[in-house]
Amino acid sequence: MILKRLSRETTSGRFIPELDGLRFVAIAMVILYHLNGYLTAKTSFYEHGAPPDWLCRAALVGNHGVELFFVISGFILALPFAAYHLKQDRAVSLRAYYLRRLTRLEPPYFATIFLLMLLGAVMTRTLTLPLNGHLLASLFYMHNLVYAAPSTVLGVAWSLEIEVQFYVLVPILTLVFTISDSRVRRAVLVTAMVSFLVLQAIFLGGYSHPRLSILNYLQFFLLGFLLADLFLTEWAAPQKRTYLWDCVSIAGWPLLFFTLQFPTLAHWVFPALLFVLYVAVFRGIVSNRLISIPWVTAVGGMCYSIYLIHYEVISAVGRVTKRIGQQLPNPAYLALQFVLVGTAIVLVCGAYFVLLEKPCMRRDWPKRAWGWICEYLPARERKTRPVEA
Repeated sequence: MILKRLSRETTSGRFIPELDGLRFVAIAMVILYHLNGYLTAKTSFYEHGAPPDWLCRAALVGNHGVELFFVISGFILALPFAAYHLKQDRAVSLRAYYLRRLTRLEPPYFATIFLLMLLGAVMTRTLTLPLNGHLLASLFYMHNLVYAAPSTVLGVAWSLEIEVQFYVLVPILTLVFTISDSRVRRAVLVTAMVSFLVLQAIFLGGYSHPRLSILNYLQFFLLGFLLADLFLTEWAAPQKRTYLWDCVSIAGWPLLFFTLQFPTLAHWVFPALLFVLYVAVFRGIVSNRLISIPWVTAVGGMCYSIYLIHYEVISAVGRVTKRIGQQLPNPAYLALQFVLVGTAIVLVCGAYFVLLEKPCMRRDWPKRAWGWICEYLPARERKTRPVEA
């Protein structure tokens, strides 16, 4: 019953557990990254200049969990467009598509920004909420482009701004699915990904603005397109999963974290490794079962709420938990803190998800909200009705 309350609702009604399981992996990487940074800054446990242990090394590249999210976004948003072009499914209404992006994502985003500003005002005893350029740029997903730096209002919003740029381009990018020949279509996607890697290596090295834009990450969204293509065509009919893909997972995830230690190598290899590992999740036996465990997919389904406020929970809870286990070896201490703080994150963000985000997952929530408002308004004030999402 609890897992049902915490599970996400999908617009299409199609639930793909592997995607929420991969969301779990992505958000766990991000949490580990920020938790390690918090402990490094707030405790003396990590000696200055001491070489990081193996778990700390993994944590230091946990920020790349964001790219895992980009691949999933590419997969999900490509599906209805690809299904229309490749499977003669119903056409996608662009009006409904863009309106759905607004009604699904904006309320939690705006609420988080103003909630954090209010909490900051209370903590600093400053009752006025500043309407400055950083706030306005953040509200309109323009902070990266205007200031060439992550938002000072909501630090994690830098990746959400890139997501929004992708949302705008999706109807154009998905025209690739009008190519009927699967070999040509996939060759176009792979060529586009490799081309972007080359162009990024040549032109984006010394420029901050493009590096914080979709120009630096488009290959990951296109990788999601490629996976969606395979999902709809090659994997449409039931196929036998094999332990061979489980072996790929066992070897591939450690290799991924090792590769990420070397930025130049990771630039060229990271997308290919992600592709192989995502395929392994769908085609393996054990790896598919593990990634599809109900509590794993439930937590993965809450990833947006977790992503929005997880650092604030780390900061609040870490003040208490950081004293626990400092006598342990580094990996054990970080693992213990991950369990303690991670549990608090799931509890707090789970409540945030149920109260704020999950209601916005319902396509007709504006209509429901209007109906609720109408119950408390005099009849003469009910002049207009909102457009349904």
